[in-house]
Amino acid sequence: MIVILGATGTGKSQIGINIAHQLNGEIINADSRQIYKGMTIGTAKPNEQDMKSIPHHLFDFKYPDESFSVFEFKELVSNTAHEIQSRGKVPILVGGTGQYLLAFLENWTLNGGPPNPEIRKTLSDRFSKFGLDNLVEELTNTSPDIAQTIDLDNSRRVMRALEKIHNDDRHTLAAPKPDIQNTLNISVFGIQIPRTLLYPRVDARAEGMIRNGWISETHKLLDYGYGVDLSSMSGIGYREISKYLHGDSTWQFCISKIKSRTHRLIRTQNNWFRRIDSSITWFDSHELNTFEISNKISCLMN
Repeated sequence: MIVILGATGTGKSQIGINIAHQLNGEIINADSRQIYKGMTIGTAKPNEQDMKSIPHHLFDFKYPDESFSVFEFKELVSNTAHEIQSRGKVPILVGGTGQYLLAFLENWTLNGGPPNPEIRKTLSDRFSKFGLDNLVEELTNTSPDIAQTIDLDNSRRVMRALEKIHNDDRHTLAAPKPDIQNTLNISVFGIQIPRTLLYPRVDARAEGMIRNGWISETHKLLDYGYGVDLSSMSGIGYREISKYLHGDSTWQFCISKIKSRTHRLIRTQNNWFRRIDSSITWFDSHELNTFEISNKISCLMN
């Protein structure tokens, strides 16, 4: 099995598709927002042509008001990867949701455990070091129902929610189990670009997504009754555009917020990747184009 990870905007999706063509592979989604129906432009899903040229799995299978957890993701990826392998093809997991990827690679499980008095300090240290998005990502992925009931911009409420979850023995993470690595023979590759080059790229991409219909896509979701209180609608852009459509912000503030949240997401993603960095073979997509990287990975796998 091949894993292609990287921050948003680094070109990992195209690289995954190229490799799938070269190695008779199929794509499995590892993006927490691309699972939702009706969220295509704002989540930068692969285009229709790419979807038709290579089988894609775990895209568009949840409605925006349905819950989904990191543990469900782990099980779905494992089952899908084994099914792909059973047909003699190569499963290629592609995405940038760090917690999802780490949960799969380390085979996280639900298991009981006693309350930990150091949890609050650990969460506070994470907030200071990695920022609020790091905590929000864990909360929305692990317990989306709880995430929907609190203000995700309020760091104290987010930390209190996570503290309660970690103290609840139904949600305590057990020690990682390495067996999944052995059964799937996983190789992990990362795609990176220096932030000074990546930030302008994702800014331009956001403006292109607006031109391609991001506003109308958000308007349609709101018309269907999917409110900004939903975990899915808290994704970058949908909340900001919703506020603009409701007259609660200016357009200048909306696009500025989208860009700043995307920059913060990139930092959060890289923080997650560092936790598994020793097992990642990295490529710089500002030095090599997507086809050159794809060829190198395919050669390494062969």
